[in-house]
Amino acid sequence: MMAADATTQLPHVASTWTSRAPAAVADEPAMPYACRCYDFVIEAVLMGLLCLFGFAGNSVSTVCLWRDRSTSATPFLLVSLGVADTLFLATVFAVRVLPSIDTFAWPLPWLQPAVPYLGKYVYPTAIVAETGTRSANVTQQQQQQQPA
Repeated sequence: MMAADATTQLPHVASTWTSRAPAAVADEPAMPYACRCYDFVIEAVLMGLLCLFGFAGNSVSTVCLWRDRSTSATPFLLVSLGVADTLFLATVFAVRVLPSIDTFAWPLPWLQPAVPYLGKYVYPTAIVAETGTRSANVTQQQQQQQPA
């Protein structure tokens, strides 16, 4: 069943909840304003804050654990986890947060020429970093389960 037009469903808020931006294709309807706000809040604000706080927390823990002089493998594995996680957060920031800011908030003219490279080079880096994060987690859990 096809969804009805916003003006027939909610005529009193149709002018408020539809995007004022022109549609990308003549036959394609404009994205509703509520969807644009939701995308901006989730992708730019929340994901951006998570990336920034995660980057700061991982940096602090990596520096502290780097100075640990214990003979166990735990600090090394946690440093590896922090580095892989920071790389993943940096790529998420580049692939998701910056394009969302460009689309919904402030135009970033330098981003448009870089978009093809984000998909070709940065996204695979995010996948490699995610794999490194998962393998460091598994290795850490295995190391903790071994008897001393």
